[in-house]
Amino acid sequence: MIFGMLLWFSLSLGLQDYNEAGYVLGFYTHPPVCTEINIHAENDWLALYVICQNEMVLDTDSIFLLPVQAYYTIGSTISIGCFSIDFRHMCQHPVANVQRSLTGEYGGYTKLEVSFSSNK
Repeated sequence: MIFGMLLWFSLSLGLQDYNEAGYVLGFYTHPPVCTEINIHAENDWLALYVICQNEMVLDTDSIFLLPVQAYYTIGSTISIGCFSIDFRHMCQHPVANVQRSLTGEYGGYTKLEVSFSSNK
């Protein structure tokens, strides 16, 4: 425990088939390999978290995976009784590398939310 907080994390790797019609970019096909790393620290009233997601393609000249798209989410939640205040920022960026031109999605959001739950 760090400062009375429970620290935990997770890591996942998966395959995906994900396409979308972009407003500016036209049709964008997401790469087939994705990873996600979650890091959380929480106690009775405060939760902090970071989520990093990467989409990758297989480099045809080697056995390595090349990251091409990154998504980052940072946030915090303060819980007081039945109320909680959540702050979250998500942004997405293409990743440049020497094997591939810079294409992908840009954007993100920042959100502040107040919630009430009768479950507390």
